[in-house]
Amino acid sequence: MEEVKKDRREPEKIDLIQLLQEFGKALRRMFWAPVLLAVLLAAGWGTRTWLSYTPQYASEATFTIETISDSLSDISGSSNYYDKATAEQLAKTFPYLIQSDLMRSMLQQEMGVSYLGGSITAQAVPNTNIFSIRVTSTSAQEAYDILNTVIEVYPQLADYVIGTTEMNMLTPPSLATEPYNALSLRGSIVKGAAAGAFLGLLLVLAYAATRRAVRTSEDVRRRLNQTCLATLPRVRFKRREKAIDKTVSIQNQLVSSAFQESVRSLRIKFLRTAAQRKSQVVMVTSTMPGEGKTTVAVNLALSLAQNGSRVILVDMDLRKPSVKKALGVTEASKGMPELLEGKGEQVKDYLTPLKDVEHLCLLAGDVPAANARRQIESQRLEKVFNALRSEADYIILDTPPCGLVGDSAIVARKADVSLYVLRSGGAQVSHILDSLQFLGASGCPMMGCVLNGVQEAWSGYGYGQGYGYGSRYGKYSYRRKKEES
Repeated sequence: MEEVKKDRREPEKIDLIQLLQEFGKALRRMFWAPVLLAVLLAAGWGTRTWLSYTPQYASEATFTIETISDSLSDISGSSNYYDKATAEQLAKTFPYLIQSDLMRSMLQQEMGVSYLGGSITAQAVPNTNIFSIRVTSTSAQEAYDILNTVIEVYPQLADYVIGTTEMNMLTPPSLATEPYNALSLRGSIVKGAAAGAFLGLLLVLAYAATRRAVRTSEDVRRRLNQTCLATLPRVRFKRREKAIDKTVSIQNQLVSSAFQESVRSLRIKFLRTAAQRKSQVVMVTSTMPGEGKTTVAVNLALSLAQNGSRVILVDMDLRKPSVKKALGVTEASKGMPELLEGKGEQVKDYLTPLKDVEHLCLLAGDVPAANARRQIESQRLEKVFNALRSEADYIILDTPPCGLVGDSAIVARKADVSLYVLRSGGAQVSHILDSLQFLGASGCPMMGCVLNGVQEAWSGYGYGQGYGYGSRYGKYSYRRKKEES
């Protein structure tokens, strides 16, 4: 008891390889998420860039500035001098003067405007008397006019601070012919697509990391508190030019030996457990469609019959019969819906011996029941099961998924034990636990679980099984999975 409590307190370790495998599965299922986000963000980013784009034009001028003083004169009578101290003083004061509020006021007055739309920046080349002015605006003409006005006004403003100055133009202003900030929609679209794809992958990774599913027999014991009777590997049929038999059956020679050995192991444990509990009627169910419950029921029945036991395999999925298809049987026959609707017929008259397999009979039809719920709840069902008990050693019932419809819980009241099929990495643990609790309320003991579709690390097995309810069954609508090939 202390060990169980200790295990519950320990945090669950993250298996990186398992996480990557789950991420790959989730990405195959949710590949549309990164694609959709990439398209949406690319369109949004591109539209935002296009709507917010405003062309900007720039005019620049480069010149030297010299101070003029009366204290020092040259031979011609002018007093021009330039030294390092003056350069440092100009470098500090020039940008300040150009960008000051006083300069903007003088520019507005000189240009006769109440608002100056352009932006003015000034820069001094260190340790020189070379300076540059750059004016940017949404109008090329406005930027050009402002720059010319700055050149005219600056000497007047400089007289108040550093004395008389003289500007010698190195690069005169020019009227811009095209904006310097060219519109780049391609770059914005690429950035948006990359951001969307990255965000989509993060969402898929988060989904994979938070998804709690059963993948190993240890998960069955630890997360579900159930016994795992057997694990069946995935079975994948290679693509061939000719049509091949793709029934997942131990009779099919194309099915791997690993799958056949796993079924034999399931039979051995089944016989031991059934003998201990004196169980004869065994229902096989699952949480969701596509987990392989019909495949398990069919192969368990085949293996028991090959071992010499008299077996009746009953298709109790009255909404979507699938046993005959799983066995590859095409001959017409009547099943449980016809038997429950009939009056006075003997149960043995509805049993169909399976060709090439001794001791195995089918009670499976081709037509779904018109009112499956009513037939499942009929009093005649109890009589049918009592009659079946006298005809075979084991009655295997293939029932609908108990996580979606309530038929299995009703059938469970007539069965001795239930065998629960789980697909590795399939339904969420919370959903499985809810289904097990719902099934347990019927009072039917749990024989154990079969973990189906286990992907071995170095095996080449793979398995795909189709299952689905059509829309004519109302809200119980299932989606059929494609068979892997």
